[in-house]
Amino acid sequence: MKVPLEIRPGSDAGLGYVQYGQGPIHVLVMHDWLGDHASYDAVIPWLDGHAFTYVFADLRGYGQSIALTGEFTLEEIATDCLMLADRLGWQHFHVIGHSMTGMMTQRLAADAPSRVISAIAVCPVSAAGNRLSPEALTFFASTVEDDNALRRLFKFVSGGLSDEWVDSKVQYNRDTVAPACRKKYLDMLVTANFVDDVRGLETPFLVMIGDKDPGLDALAMQRTFLAWHPNAELHVIPDSGHYPMQQCPSYFATVVESFLKHQTA
Repeated sequence: MKVPLEIRPGSDAGLGYVQYGQGPIHVLVMHDWLGDHASYDAVIPWLDGHAFTYVFADLRGYGQSIALTGEFTLEEIATDCLMLADRLGWQHFHVIGHSMTGMMTQRLAADAPSRVISAIAVCPVSAAGNRLSPEALTFFASTVEDDNALRRLFKFVSGGLSDEWVDSKVQYNRDTVAPACRKKYLDMLVTANFVDDVRGLETPFLVMIGDKDPGLDALAMQRTFLAWHPNAELHVIPDSGHYPMQQCPSYFATVVESFLKHQTA
């Protein structure tokens, strides 16, 4: 039986989102700096919508929440996500974050340890932030408006996917991410540091990385997530860059749901 997909635009009540599934296991999913909920579209056909309810949230300035303004800070994202869980009636839930929102899985686990059952951090930036060199920061900042710079970034982090894929990612970013939030979220990424808040958290963590993702490799995860979280495990996805949910969606879904079902058992 086909499971319906539900879309809820953002409003004064809070974040917009896309919901898939009607199952008893609740999962809040967050996107990266460069895209909205649609980064996970390729995964949805492979998800178990009878066992799980997935809510793919759009942060302020993205997708279904593109019209929502704000401060674009860690604290604001955490408050918005917990308010969304409240609106959904979720007392307990799992969280998934990708890249920028990898650190948000840690923030939510620290802020609501009695509610967050487990967390999955995908190719994540950690609670220590992403300390870029001046040259790298200048380049990342240029991608906010420069399409060619953004193309180079997508090409680099994807492990060299086709120009057609890269062009589609650039166009989607420009269509679905509000210009006003792009630089502010980058500022959040490079200045964040709340390691002391997450060190020793007993929340089960699955850290997923692609073997072709430059910088966010196994060594980086061992120094951060695996060093701070006693119940963290690492899974390296073969032949994948920074977007495993798009590069190998069926494999991604299998690893995610295996972990979540184990934590819920």
